Amino acid sequence: MQLFIDSITPLKTKGKLQLTYLNEQFEGSFIATPNLIKLKTIQPFKGMVAAVVLETGSLSPFLQNNGGLSKVGQQQMYFLVFDIFHLYNLFRLKPQALLALYQEALGILNTKDQAVEFGKIDPNSDLGNTLATWLHTQVKQKFKHSYCSPKGLLYSFQNLLSLFPEDFIL
Repeated sequence: MQLFIDSITPLKTKGKLQLTYLNEQFEGSFIATPNLIKLKTIQPFKGMVAAVVLETGSLSPFLQNNGGLSKVGQQQMYFLVFDIFHLYNLFRLKPQALLALYQEALGILNTKDQAVEFGKIDPNSDLGNTLATWLHTQVKQKFKHSYCSPKGLLYSFQNLLSLFPEDFIL
């Protein structure tokens, strides 16, 4: 894994990440602050997101005073990469399972008289938070991986569904 820094300050570091996984070149962009790290893929599939927020009360920020990743930040970056790999594998090997989960979630929300539009739920809304939490739990139970960010998982699901519809039978 290689990190390339585009800009660095004590409060924010931006850059690119490159690595090879299963003979596939991955490229992503990242933003790190003392309490947040967000990784977004550029290729092979644009739009997969993994993020982590510093837990309340934690005394170990993700950035050092000079803007470099702390040990905790470096460890979290690896966890985020694992999130991307797991989602990549699900998308590549089980796209119908992802679609079925998302449709099930929408079905549950529709039965509760919530007006929802396929692929366009704001992960930061109350409804989005509910859906993200449900998807996070289901993915953990069915696919044995706990993603760092439920909202990132929802955002990734929706991006994959809208950017690569040919990979799903709708």
